[in-house]
Amino acid sequence: MIATWLLAAAVSGSFVHPTPQLAAAVTGSFVHPTPQPAADLPAAVYKARRERVLEQLDGCVALVEAQGIIQGVTEDFRQDADFYWLSGLNEGDAYLLFQPKSPYRKVVLYLKPRDPEAERWTGPREPLSPALMAKYGVDRVQRGTPEKMLEDAAQHHDCITLITPSGMGDAERKDDALMLRLASRNGLKINYQRGLLARLRSAHAPEEIERMQRAIAITALGHDTVAKATVEGVSERDVQAQLEYTFFANGATGLSYSSLIGTGPNGTVLHLDQNTRSRILRKGDLVVVDAAGEYGRYAADVTRTYPVSGHFTPEQAKVYQAVFQAQEDIFAAIRPGVSMAELQHVAEGSLRRTGYLADFIHSFGHFVGLDVHDAGDLEAPIPVGAVFTVEPGVYLPQQGFGIRLEDEVLMTEHGFQLLTATIPRKLEDVESWVARMRRASR
Repeated sequence: MIATWLLAAAVSGSFVHPTPQLAAAVTGSFVHPTPQPAADLPAAVYKARRERVLEQLDGCVALVEAQGIIQGVTEDFRQDADFYWLSGLNEGDAYLLFQPKSPYRKVVLYLKPRDPEAERWTGPREPLSPALMAKYGVDRVQRGTPEKMLEDAAQHHDCITLITPSGMGDAERKDDALMLRLASRNGLKINYQRGLLARLRSAHAPEEIERMQRAIAITALGHDTVAKATVEGVSERDVQAQLEYTFFANGATGLSYSSLIGTGPNGTVLHLDQNTRSRILRKGDLVVVDAAGEYGRYAADVTRTYPVSGHFTPEQAKVYQAVFQAQEDIFAAIRPGVSMAELQHVAEGSLRRTGYLADFIHSFGHFVGLDVHDAGDLEAPIPVGAVFTVEPGVYLPQQGFGIRLEDEVLMTEHGFQLLTATIPRKLEDVESWVARMRRASR
């Protein structure tokens, strides 16, 4: 296994812990990892996805605008999952136009105009060419916005279909606004299929599952690091640093979400603020670690609860067993045709029987894919190929600890596959795992 400690000398030298309470656990030269980045999915994958959309449009025009966000001083762009699933494009101000009745321009990709001055900051962008069209597997690539071609499409289609998720705020989506104006001006019928992309995306293809499995394998290595790092005298921030180094050292292409490390009473706060993670781990504490790596844009999501002393107290063990039993009850209920809503009912029933329902303050799980909280219908039967979490938890602020276990499962034709099976979750297995990892680090 690649070295999993962050605070080593940048090139060589001895490992030094950041806290005086700990002696050096590892010595020797720092190893520079050489993980392989995730290869781009072939254009044919995205083309096949768009063809599935075309088949569902009932001969109507549809338009999808990129909804990605820009973050940070360096203006890093992250595409929204719907547009990325349709195109593989990580660029803003882009549109995909679907014209089912066009013989040669069924799918047209619109990109923002080139700006040589901006490209000196952000890097050069490819010129329009047959090669660019082949790269994205579309019938045509244009620059600018699609208004002119939409008007042309109105002459050959008698309807539009709105397939983008409906907004929940005051900001209107540009794609919806363009399409509704087009329909009004040209007397086109309006169809609504707001759940189409969520339905198509929630059932993952083999190449998607493979990337999620890789993300989980990377995440498992990170939690190995946590098992040995959650010792008395270190800070939550130190645990986070070691964990995230392990993710990236083993090939993660990002974090699935901001790592959540809460020790003692902080473990009862679901989304602990990043700026408050300075608490020092103490003997007798439990540490809830909800953290996962991303691979090739696909997310993982795993939570484990670690005893700082290496063992759970009787009170902690009682709660842990209730959470574990809730997981087991949910697993037992996963079968073809079951819905997320039905599994939520099972989770609540399990924790009601053990007396902890009032301390279970969130849903049992969610879909996972291009987003860690991914698209999917909570009331409909879970489709084969969907990946979702099973994450019951009990939070007891007055007792000063919380416990959550979170695993990922893949829905299959006959039941499910536990994708996170290699990460210990039984109480006695967690204690043995922690002891084994800490011995290995001495």
